Amino acid sequence: MSSENFTYAYKPRLMGPAYEFVLSKDSLDWAIGPRNGRVSYPMIKQIRLGYKPTNMANSRFMAEIWPLNAPKLLVYSVSAQSLIDMADQGSDYSRFIRELHRRVDAAKTNCVYEAGFPAWRWWPSLIVGVLTALAIVYVVFQGISAGQHLVAGVIAFIGAWFLWQIWNIVMRNRPRRYAQGAIPEDVLPRV
Repeated sequence: MSSENFTYAYKPRLMGPAYEFVLSKDSLDWAIGPRNGRVSYPMIKQIRLGYKPTNMANSRFMAEIWPLNAPKLLVYSVSAQSLIDMADQGSDYSRFIRELHRRVDAAKTNCVYEAGFPAWRWWPSLIVGVLTALAIVYVVFQGISAGQHLVAGVIAFIGAWFLWQIWNIVMRNRPRRYAQGAIPEDVLPRV
């Protein structure tokens, strides 16, 4: 497949331009509205994969591609269909990301592969998550102590759901490096 072109396209916003990426034999070609460019595989210095859900796209994954000779390129696993609908393109996105990794590796580059948030962003997220968990436990305990069992139960239920969502985001996005052939499954859609 190394000589075949491999295309992936999506729209991050309904009113914005479409993003199109083509893996050609020697380069990653991109077009974002009227802007376009070409990045040869040896010029890709970093690829970062992550999990970034939104209200309308609960399973949105993203890749940041950092070339030496072009702006940072963002690739998302969902595409805007309407004001309230996002199409999940998880299987196409996964194939594109795996093929990009294979071609970058075949070009014998010094690309750095990272998953998750940068450490400066992840640690505060973890701290806020832990503090939120402690605050919910405290409020539930105070509710039970005051005899407000129904209120304590509702807060415990909502708090558990909220913490499960936060925990999922924080743990999938823990900062780490990975080898080209060992892409972490938690930062790629399940196909």
